[in-house]
Amino acid sequence: MRDLNGNHAPGKPNSGPKAALPAVTADAQRRVYDILRLLMPYDMQGVGKRRIGGDGDGGYVLADLLTPDQPILSLGVGPDVSFDLELAQQGHMIVMFDHTVDELPATHAHFVWHKLGIAAQTAEDGVLRSLDDLIALLPQTGADPVLKIDVEGAEWESLAAASPRSLRRFAQIAIELHTLLDLSEPGFGARAHRMLSNLATDFVPVHVHGNNFGIAGLVGGFACPETLELTYVRRDLITTLPSATWYPTGFDRPNFDERPDHLLWHFPFAPGSAAALLA
Repeated sequence: MRDLNGNHAPGKPNSGPKAALPAVTADAQRRVYDILRLLMPYDMQGVGKRRIGGDGDGGYVLADLLTPDQPILSLGVGPDVSFDLELAQQGHMIVMFDHTVDELPATHAHFVWHKLGIAAQTAEDGVLRSLDDLIALLPQTGADPVLKIDVEGAEWESLAAASPRSLRRFAQIAIELHTLLDLSEPGFGARAHRMLSNLATDFVPVHVHGNNFGIAGLVGGFACPETLELTYVRRDLITTLPSATWYPTGFDRPNFDERPDHLLWHFPFAPGSAAALLA
């Protein structure tokens, strides 16, 4: 018997009573399917990838399209800034935002930190600001910036409310999505669909990785990790192909090295998933 990651699960198939799986309605399944299909990754024709940052939590995979004049808008600092530090050492200006920390865990001449956070709308006290207002604090280099966002759930409301014009400013977006196992809840599911549809207007996922600090489970009858890291690239910058990539890849590392990585060998992440798309 195997768990969702393909590992041997303890016990025998017939040992003890079995708990019934919660009933899933056809409507709930379709709602979750319509969200998950927006997370389907694609391959890039003629463009490679780079892992940036340390092994484990804090590293991200980007398309190999970076130029040093691109500023990085880094939302969510936390205890690890290896991603930001590596890019700063390569000449990028890193404009960092996090209202939950009192100091950065490391410094660099190219780091600019604002004790501010992101929200759907700018608050009266100015501590939480819309993406449009945060973009205004980026240096004007003439190059399209890159967005890195790990804000523990605030991504859903914030990017759902972001204007397409603001999102199109970015060449790439590396994002961590949280609480995906709640997608069958109508309110959260509608918000997630709105945000992912907003991104899909001009961006396409090109890399995906399950964060194994969170569990993997079932939502609406579909296997899914609770927390997911995705890389998006603006559509006009690449030519996409149906994915032939099995995740995780050689670029990926377990966020928590005492557990195996989540295997995303299922819809919508596995090769062949595009064939399962419904109208």
